[in-house]
Amino acid sequence: MRQLFEFEENKTFFSLDLYTPGVKLSDIEKLPFAQFFKDSHVGSTMAFIDGENYVYLHDWERFCKSFIQYGKHRYM
Repeated sequence: MRQLFEFEENKTFFSLDLYTPGVKLSDIEKLPFAQFFKDSHVGSTMAFIDGENYVYLHDWERFCKSFIQYGKHRYM
């Protein structure tokens, strides 16, 4: 079976760098659909480490799969 999503090592959707808890929120904010992501992330937890907010990897990947496949987020 063909892999639907393939990534470079230590990267995730939209070539964002991976860190221990997930993806830096500041990296997501550089993307053109950052506000769309923030609207979908309301009420979700984030890790706060050394003054930086991180979106957990499972939350980021769930959002990306929905965004890519359907153009929607969980509150739509």
